[in-house]
Amino acid sequence: MRLLLRSVVAAALAAGFASAGAAPSAFDGAWNVTLTCPPHNAEDDDAKGYTHRFPATVEGGMLHGSHGSHGSDGEPGWHDMHGRIGADGDASLRLDGIVSNPKYAINGAQRGKPYSYRVKAHFDERNGTGQRHSGRACEFKFTR
Repeated sequence: MRLLLRSVVAAALAAGFASAGAAPSAFDGAWNVTLTCPPHNAEDDDAKGYTHRFPATVEGGMLHGSHGSHGSDGEPGWHDMHGRIGADGDASLRLDGIVSNPKYAINGAQRGKPYSYRVKAHFDERNGTGQRHSGRACEFKFTR
């Protein structure tokens, strides 16, 4: 599992370094991210809802943000969001994380289990919104 986590972190860092020489975009700068996942009530699955707030930066159109309120990078409670924002504001992002508390995870995922999902988002110069692409309904708000 540590090898998987190292690979995920290395890929995110490589994406960030690759963008270092990229042309500036209208979305470059510091952003605040609010991730809200309401309770997930399905047959045999009562995951609690939660809200996470974390900072992100955009450089050369590449977004990167990380949350670790219950752990440090690569530990339970951590997640990392990254991806490219197009010139039109459309973005396909990816969130990778590690379950901290099974009471908040769908399907009873155990502490320490890695997870990953895609986020479809759209940005303007000051704000953005996004939705988890599949699975649990989660929403993202981005503000400068």
